[in-house]
Amino acid sequence: MRYYPYGPFELTRSDDNYLFLEERERAVFWAEVDVPGLSHACGCYVFALGSGPVPVPWYVGKAERQSFREECLTEDKVGKFNSVLEGRKRGRPYLYLYARTTAGTKAFSRPSRSKHHDVRYLERMLITFALDRNAFLINKQETAMLRNIVVPGLMNSPPGQLSAAAKELQSVLGY
Repeated sequence: MRYYPYGPFELTRSDDNYLFLEERERAVFWAEVDVPGLSHACGCYVFALGSGPVPVPWYVGKAERQSFREECLTEDKVGKFNSVLEGRKRGRPYLYLYARTTAGTKAFSRPSRSKHHDVRYLERMLITFALDRNAFLINKQETAMLRNIVVPGLMNSPPGQLSAAAKELQSVLGY
């Protein structure tokens, strides 16, 4: 299992500041994604909003049983990201894709009804990183424990000085 990142793909805002919701506009978006076969691949995706030097992640999802084309820009996903855009007039919305490839040929993997367990694992990892970058990540699933677990020096560190052991473990584990 190997994943390749693609993007950023800028998403167009309408005159009312929201992302497009109509099928025609979605078709135009996927036609402009110039990597052959990418829209029919599976993997993980990240919605981000850029108003500074580095875009901030707002939602992480997976396309496991459906392709990116069928999963990423559904009314549900666009609606979730529009809730972020609602109060933010500035910034450019982006979509990033992590496409799963086949072992030997490195062709894009297709969605599977029997599930790709590694896609779910990668989604959890990406949610962890995104939540670390943005405490207001709008994902609900997979975040409850991540928001509540406290591991000094690693996750949700309490204010104050880290213990010598926490500092040592940061060095040992490289974080």
